Amino acid sequence: MKNQVLLFLLVFSLQGTAQENLVSGVVTDATNTPIPGVNVIVKGTSKGTQTNFDGQYSIVAQKDQILVFSFIGFKTLEVKIGDSKTVNVQLEESHEVLEEVVVMGYGTKKSESGFSYAVADVVEGKVAGVSVTKGGDPKGYGNYRSGTLTAGEINDIENFGEWQDIIRDKEFQIIKENWGFHLENKLIITVKDKNGDGINNARVSLYSANEHATKPEMTTKTDVFGKSVLFKDVECNGKSDYYYVQVIHKDKIFGKKIKSNVKEVDFSTEDLSSYNNLDIMFTIDATGSMGDEMEYLKEELRDIIGRIDNTVGEKRIAMTFYRDQGDEYVVKDFDFTSNLNEAQTILDNQYAGGGGDYEEAVEKAMKIAMSKSWNANARARLLFLLLDAPPHLTDENIETIHQQIKIAQKDGIKIIPIVASGADKTVEMLMRFFSISTNGTYVFLTDDSGVGNPHLKPTTSKYEVEKLNDLIVRLIKKYANV
Repeated sequence: MKNQVLLFLLVFSLQGTAQENLVSGVVTDATNTPIPGVNVIVKGTSKGTQTNFDGQYSIVAQKDQILVFSFIGFKTLEVKIGDSKTVNVQLEESHEVLEEVVVMGYGTKKSESGFSYAVADVVEGKVAGVSVTKGGDPKGYGNYRSGTLTAGEINDIENFGEWQDIIRDKEFQIIKENWGFHLENKLIITVKDKNGDGINNARVSLYSANEHATKPEMTTKTDVFGKSVLFKDVECNGKSDYYYVQVIHKDKIFGKKIKSNVKEVDFSTEDLSSYNNLDIMFTIDATGSMGDEMEYLKEELRDIIGRIDNTVGEKRIAMTFYRDQGDEYVVKDFDFTSNLNEAQTILDNQYAGGGGDYEEAVEKAMKIAMSKSWNANARARLLFLLLDAPPHLTDENIETIHQQIKIAQKDGIKIIPIVASGADKTVEMLMRFFSISTNGTYVFLTDDSGVGNPHLKPTTSKYEVEKLNDLIVRLIKKYANV
């Protein structure tokens, strides 16, 4: 009898799974012209995607579910999937007057969890200075403008007390244990010259004073301000009563033995350091779920690339685009170039597609990104990671992620995630781990622009809403000190 019950449950489970298929198709207008940027949503769920330049889309759904197709200037269309794996639709133009949604100011609203998040007051006017029609396109079909997307920033290193409170939440404890990150005991190292100016690119290592410790707990580089933040529990190897801090700069080695409760250590040297180069890597999830914001992101990045401060000697841009196993490609990479026009051309040629399940090949993209020709003497090395989904949770991927984080730490590469719509708490917390462990900061898109599917409200007490392009330029200038 027991075996019969198990067999019944297995058959029932397989039948339920079999109902879920990858549905794809093309969306056109009355003249059979493909329409890019159409929102495709599984009705009653948060699952969605967007058509590419050829009007193509793909999405995982069950045969009894309904697909909702919507785009500015066209009537919304609902189609039941049924047994077909191909659903092509033709949208009919709408002649109704479009209602404008605009934002005048920002405030804060208390969430049920006790944390608060920023919200916008919606009145007649503008969204962060840009008039936005419902559906997301500021000017109508196919016209994307920089300065449209809105975003916020959480710098957990600068607000470490709140981070320590957040990480105690049961849900976040599970995410932390799943991915093996332990960042609750920080140590700030500062290296300055005789004039009190920060020494850039000094190598800093933290060793446990335990008898059997042979390799550093963590190694990183000082930034343009001469600072680096290390974590005594980054590998969770157990606590030590004492630690050794080692600093290597040019041909000199400095060291101090400290107690475990020490929070800050300063070093001074007569050697000067002067670097005037800047390396910026954009690593971008290009799967179909990013389609609702992909074209806007391209415009924002194009604007950002053009606004990088002229006081920086050599500005180099690299790009890595990734999807997942079984897609058109897993990783498409472009090494650093100082030809900004070339970088913009590369960006123009990308579009969202593929995917199907939630998780994507984040770890493979990071591995490629870390292998590029980063300038060891740059005044700043920044990796902006744009995504809406986590990597697949496997032992191999966890190991790969930790290896790439160690490389970023060792080479002084700050990871700055930019989380798009559709992300869940796992994405938020994992990306905050990425940013904290590499001395970066966490950026997330918000609903205030009216573009894309709903965005996750971050776990924090307060944040400000900014235009995404202004926020990124501000961070570049901050970390490069220009």
